[in-house]
Amino acid sequence: MQEASFNGQKMAPGEGIGSTADASEEKLSDSDEIVVEKVKLKRSITFFGVIAILIANIGQTSIFITPTMILRFTGSPGMSIIIWMLGGIMQAFIAFCAVEVALMLNKAGGPYYFIYYTFGDMAGFAFMWGYVIFVSGPTWALGAYTTSLYTLSAFYTGCEPPDFLVKLVALWLMVSLIALNCTHMKLITSIQSVLTSSKLIALTVIITIGLVLVPSDTGQENLRSFMDESTNGIGNIALALFTGFFGFGGWQVITILAEEVKDPVRNIPRGILLSFIVIIAVMMATNFAYYVVLSKEEALESDAVAMLFGRMVHPILPLVISVLVSLCSIGTLNVLIMGQPRLLFAAGRNGHMPRIMTMLHKKYHTPWPATWTMGATATCMLAMGSVVSLVAAISLFAGIMTLSLVLCLLFLRWKQPKMHRPLKIPIAIPIVVTALMVIILSVSIYKEPAALIFNLVIISLGLPIYILVFKCEAVKKRLTFMDRVGFYLEKLFSLQYET
Repeated sequence: MQEASFNGQKMAPGEGIGSTADASEEKLSDSDEIVVEKVKLKRSITFFGVIAILIANIGQTSIFITPTMILRFTGSPGMSIIIWMLGGIMQAFIAFCAVEVALMLNKAGGPYYFIYYTFGDMAGFAFMWGYVIFVSGPTWALGAYTTSLYTLSAFYTGCEPPDFLVKLVALWLMVSLIALNCTHMKLITSIQSVLTSSKLIALTVIITIGLVLVPSDTGQENLRSFMDESTNGIGNIALALFTGFFGFGGWQVITILAEEVKDPVRNIPRGILLSFIVIIAVMMATNFAYYVVLSKEEALESDAVAMLFGRMVHPILPLVISVLVSLCSIGTLNVLIMGQPRLLFAAGRNGHMPRIMTMLHKKYHTPWPATWTMGATATCMLAMGSVVSLVAAISLFAGIMTLSLVLCLLFLRWKQPKMHRPLKIPIAIPIVVTALMVIILSVSIYKEPAALIFNLVIISLGLPIYILVFKCEAVKKRLTFMDRVGFYLEKLFSLQYET
């Protein structure tokens, strides 16, 4: 069988993400008596599963925190709502750029695999190093910590819960979700639908209260000054757009899980479109509701704007919001645990991580070593106690990654124009988005140059490891002990390398 290759990566014809067959059902048969079942990732995510994952993870819990940050840059509630809309539209365009590339290719791994396939070995490793080690771990830890803090705050009225207890509950929650994702993928996808509904319920409550209070004296007074003091500075608008843009991040997880989606050519684009329409509308309506109840000065007093909104309306509402936000945070954490280990799995396929990362459980068809390895990284980050500051410092890395995804599409349109594309978006979209991303990133770097230095240091630390471990033959020979580790893991946990 002839194979097509690009940057050294081989792909067999007919092997594509558009196949709707369940990979776990494929079998190899050499005779009527010998039948060997393939051990591969299993297509278990339906269209409604795609919707649940996307709505839970797009924006994550940013709508409960980020509005104040955007308001500081825009100067007025009205302008901040416009920024939310523009940020959502930009992210939707970028999501469709990534989906076009995802449907062209075959493997799990999402942004990592796109960059590896398009720009080569070193670029792929640099992304994997920066994203998996310095983004995924802190994000898991932050999600677990936030959920634990919101949950315990309901029992510690008038004081902060002990930090040790918060971290202990966070660790228990993270380990429980990891175990469920390793053993009950279908169940966890169903639970995700329930957790996603908590986010929509919380936002529906806020929107309904805001609309009811529009005719009130407070509502009318706040609406009269809705556009007052709007900024016209390009720098502030760019920073506001940068913040609003990442307020809609998180959709990338569905490209990581694409190999496990049923009928992905049909379900992923439809899921992306419907989810962004819902989320953009809900985000704008929620911000409107906030500023009906809260004046600009009141909103700027607290980062937890949803809790402040609740206290201004009714004493019991903060407790209700706290419970719903906790469930929403669990849903977000669950999606991260469900999707991000597939990056390590894909890196193991390409030789950027030990081969044991490609091992799947024989019964559950889930990547146990990759999932628990990332869980160990997140546990270390949780113990360090500097998760929030680390995540804030690497936001620029996420911006560079997003720009790289769009460049992947443009590069492949140029280099492989005849390659089959189940989805092909107008070329004007990636060109315009690239120009906007370059402008926004340039202004952000100008305003905060230290963030660029931090990200360059992170990437640079990975390059010596790449050269030493993956290019130096003498070192590679000394790493053969990993094969023995894989053998023992296979026997101990009923694992098997992907076939």
